[in-house]
Amino acid sequence: MGTEFTGSWLATSRGGMWSIESPQESQVYLEDIAAGLSRTCRYAGQISEEVTFYSVAEHSVIMTSHAHRSGLIRTRSEALCYLLHDGSEAFFGDMPTPMKALIPQFRVYEDLAQSVIFSAFGLGPDMVARIKPDLKRIDTRVRIDEREVMICEPALSAGREALWRQDPSLKPLGITPALLEPNLARQVYLEAFAWALDALPDDLGAPRAVRDAGRYLAERGVAPKLPDFTPSHAKEASCMPEFSPC
Repeated sequence: MGTEFTGSWLATSRGGMWSIESPQESQVYLEDIAAGLSRTCRYAGQISEEVTFYSVAEHSVIMTSHAHRSGLIRTRSEALCYLLHDGSEAFFGDMPTPMKALIPQFRVYEDLAQSVIFSAFGLGPDMVARIKPDLKRIDTRVRIDEREVMICEPALSAGREALWRQDPSLKPLGITPALLEPNLARQVYLEAFAWALDALPDDLGAPRAVRDAGRYLAERGVAPKLPDFTPSHAKEASCMPEFSPC
């Protein structure tokens, strides 16, 4: 394992080192990302007492699953953009958005880490920019579904109203999070990654991080699967009056 880093660094699940100030593509490994995202709780862990855990890994798979069902994911690069869109949180955790606004330097390091992770998997800035508008909208919409399950009042209504002030047309995705514990969330994340590498047309070639990910998944016999988080009895999101703004 490499020990290349400059200045402050963080230990990774593999025993490697992640440079906070000067991350390199050689420091990017799927197993570290899966470990960090599956053990990081969304909403800074401030979820209702009835909900034990909700990981960034599960959130990423939910978004990928919805985008694929919606026809927005057709190639390997598009799937990896969704699965890795919060990749930096594997190392830095899920800092709440209001905190990021108060600590601008944190966002600098987070954006740098995210850029390096994307690049390591062959996802260039033009490719990411093309996918970003749809990805951001799904990321915003899924918060309505997530918060309904795990945020209590009055914060639930306040957060919903804040989203609608930004965009009154927002609708939930109509999904139900499985609320997987970390080990299961990690498995589901790895299975979704294996699905992206196995089932979709390869428009990336073989960047080092992709080659290593494929080898890692094959060695562990990870089956390629992409779950569907939409309940069979669920109404279409556009027909859910309880989510309509007043």
